[in-house]
Amino acid sequence: MSSYTTSKICRRCKYVLPPVIDEEKLFPFKFWFNNSIQDGMFYRNELFYRLHSIDIRNRARLYHYACRIAQRDSVVVSATDVSCSIWVSLRSSHAQASTLHNHRLPSFMELIQEIED
Repeated sequence: MSSYTTSKICRRCKYVLPPVIDEEKLFPFKFWFNNSIQDGMFYRNELFYRLHSIDIRNRARLYHYACRIAQRDSVVVSATDVSCSIWVSLRSSHAQASTLHNHRLPSFMELIQEIED
């Protein structure tokens, strides 16, 4: 599996492309956030939490969603042979909104359905 070391900008579509890294190379940890135990990781001097994790067959949709989030927040995509995940910076607006309003973010599948409608 190849990994990107920096976010890249797609000149044609003006998206920031989040890095894709092998999940086995992450430094994971567990932490308490939003009234539950969450998966976290440390990457490039930044702390991230796992926003969504799905089957590898849906990786294109997950990456498209990650590109949308990356327009305003720091995002990393990780992958294994069977799954892939979106990780969002703990300093992101997603994390702040979730903490301030004390609610869970919508599931990835709910957001995909919005895109398809």
